[in-house]
Amino acid sequence: MSAPLTLLKNAAEVYCPVKSGHRHVLLAGTCIAGLLTDEEAAEFESLTSCLQVEDVEGCVIVPGIIDMHVHMTGGGGEAGPASRCPEAQLSDFLDAGVTTAVGVLGTDTTTRSQENLVAKCRGLNDSGMTCYHWCGGYAVPCPTATGSIQRDMCLIDSCLGVGEVAVSDHRSSVPSVNHLANIASQARVGGMLSGKCGLVYCHMGAAKQGLQPLMDAVAMSDVPITQFLPTHMERTPDLISQGAMWIAAGGRVDLTCRTDEARQAVKTYRQAGIPLAHCTVASDGFGSWPVYDKQGRLLSYEVADLGAIFRFLVAMVKEEVWELSEVLQFMTANPARVLQLPHKGQIAAGKDADLLLLDQDSLELKSVYAKGLLVRTPEWTRGGMFERGKHIRPITPAIPS
Repeated sequence: MSAPLTLLKNAAEVYCPVKSGHRHVLLAGTCIAGLLTDEEAAEFESLTSCLQVEDVEGCVIVPGIIDMHVHMTGGGGEAGPASRCPEAQLSDFLDAGVTTAVGVLGTDTTTRSQENLVAKCRGLNDSGMTCYHWCGGYAVPCPTATGSIQRDMCLIDSCLGVGEVAVSDHRSSVPSVNHLANIASQARVGGMLSGKCGLVYCHMGAAKQGLQPLMDAVAMSDVPITQFLPTHMERTPDLISQGAMWIAAGGRVDLTCRTDEARQAVKTYRQAGIPLAHCTVASDGFGSWPVYDKQGRLLSYEVADLGAIFRFLVAMVKEEVWELSEVLQFMTANPARVLQLPHKGQIAAGKDADLLLLDQDSLELKSVYAKGLLVRTPEWTRGGMFERGKHIRPITPAIPS
């Protein structure tokens, strides 16, 4: 049986994430078959009887968002058991325009397990998304599901590397430079053996040493700087400055886009001529967002939400007056390249059909396609099996007979 065909026609523009000059996208099953001219779209529509046609006039089509930092099984717990953050639901991702996500554990690797994270990824994949995960967490040695980083990467399809290893943070295990270099070496070899990126995704805290432990680990070993990907790099002005030097040395940085500091960081890098292709943004969704004083006392506590990454996109275009294509790269093409996911992050023939339809004026999220399936409209959002709500359409998984 041939793959079902869907034509999205009459878009105001298709961003791939750069402007394509096209207005029509043809989907074939889970993949993008191509971008069509006006003439090609009209001819295809007249000749193909089994074609499903969606008129998307008034919308722009952009790639689905890739969020490499989501506490899918819930994060937090720093204020005691009652402060454990809830786990993410399918509709949370889709309502935020996220079609590909990477799950992570953070502070709590005691009551939150790798096995649970792997199962969560599998469930979301079965529900229509694309999900991966980092093995490990804040703690060193890194907790794994199989007993080693390399085994996790080779034997578990969803495991891309290690993260989020805490560095320069009072909640870390205070890993030595040797520890960091060893973890990076294990992840690198795991990446070679499994054909994955093999990154070490590092949670950067606000301690005064900043990126220095990672710089020292690169200097004292043969591990390339690109093996480490530091996140929360907008946290302090010093980290933003160090991030510029890190990129100049060949590295890449990830920014958590919940606050205005991420906007300031990308503006600073752009003004300084820093290659923006080396920057990504992520939400830290469903992780805790604690604020401590200089003595380490907890002052406030919130949960991060997945919607931050989409709000960052809109704010950069509407308030900072950046071109949409320039902002899209941070959450589409750039993370796809960093994570070595060649089928993601772009609208082109052969790529996965992960697409967002945005209002051409307001950039309001209208519809979401994940692997070729319509999973969100203005009226409803696909939800997990046990999700409920007026706008939720729960999936019904096939039950083996």
